[in-house]
Amino acid sequence: MKTTVIGAGVIGLACAYELSELGHEVTVVDAGTAGAAASAGNAGWITPFLSMPRAAPGAVRDALSSFTSAEGPARMRPHLEAGFASWVLRFLLAGSRKRSARATAALQRFSRHALEHVDSLLDRGVEFEHHTDGLAVVFKQAANLENYRRTAARMRTLGYDGTITVHRGSDVTDFDPAISSEVAGVLHLESERHVRPESLSQGLAKSLLNNGGSLIEGEPVRRILPQRTPGTWTVVTAGGKEIPSDHVVVAAGYATRALLKPLGVTVPLEAAKGTSMTARGEGIAPSHPLKLYENMVACSPFDDGVRLSGTFDIGRRDFALNRRRLDMVVRHGLSYLADWRPTETRSTWVGHRPTSVDDTPIIGPVAGRPGLYLATGHGTLGVSLAPVTGALAAREIAGRGEQSELTPFRLSRFGARAVRPATL
Repeated sequence: MKTTVIGAGVIGLACAYELSELGHEVTVVDAGTAGAAASAGNAGWITPFLSMPRAAPGAVRDALSSFTSAEGPARMRPHLEAGFASWVLRFLLAGSRKRSARATAALQRFSRHALEHVDSLLDRGVEFEHHTDGLAVVFKQAANLENYRRTAARMRTLGYDGTITVHRGSDVTDFDPAISSEVAGVLHLESERHVRPESLSQGLAKSLLNNGGSLIEGEPVRRILPQRTPGTWTVVTAGGKEIPSDHVVVAAGYATRALLKPLGVTVPLEAAKGTSMTARGEGIAPSHPLKLYENMVACSPFDDGVRLSGTFDIGRRDFALNRRRLDMVVRHGLSYLADWRPTETRSTWVGHRPTSVDDTPIIGPVAGRPGLYLATGHGTLGVSLAPVTGALAAREIAGRGEQSELTPFRLSRFGARAVRPATL
């Protein structure tokens, strides 16, 4: 079987690698370089616990405040483009208590398998930077820590079985001396992990090539054309390449929207702009990845530095670095640390997290378009869910049966208007 995967981010590469393991002849095509977009500069967390949608109770309040606050971690800026207002409305409606609870339960069932699939990649020789120090959620306010403990209790009812430890007072410094002694406390999710996301993408790409797959970089896809034989396709690139395919997996992030529109397929995605800085520094560096709760900043220690990342700016689709937003992320992040300060910036990053109207992934075959499969919309959970997405999606594409964990994430959940007659 010839399968073309559009998008060489961590989701697309995970799908491609797993398909190559199942004997498919896989070609990956990307407009840029492998793993260089949304997969490149994020925190790299593998965190089943945090697998919950941002479309949650309180989203309406937060969205309204974001119009006037320059310091908020999430911002929403209006677009004149037709359909943006509808996307925003549907996102806010998805934040109702009932819908959010249903989405959280589905994500928890799905992410329960995340760590075993990370281990499977390692067992099969995929090379990437990998840490097993858990994830620490750090709180400045005691009330927020107590509220989060209630969240942890709710996650237990949904099947989360990781070890959770709470540290307060002098225990915080004993746990991680990099954390300021002035914080109210730390909730340590001991079973979580983190990876260097660039290395995961590189490792998947290398293993794909070792399996005989192909990687075409710097070649945007212009069209996906159905052929006369049902279930066969040709992927046409900007450089004129025509790639015959029995299956096409579209894992192109936000660009998925435009690629599928000519096929009559509406994918309700928006770009959520994030930013990060990776730096060497002086002082005590964190020994654990840290979720800095009140300001929603992620802090990840890697082998060669510390990464501070944040912002979730809906409606900002450009790739320009907003220095004020990045400086805000760094300033807020450092306020939780004892004395670590950046002295040598290794890299800065801007990326777009593809976010669906209910902030859960879109994974599965497209009705009425045999051979066409979607794997996108993972929002801030791309690295966390990439290994399990790749494994389960590959099984479905290879004809090994429907994977029940993916059922809640089908495009069909958005109704009949998601797929209409093609306009080729």
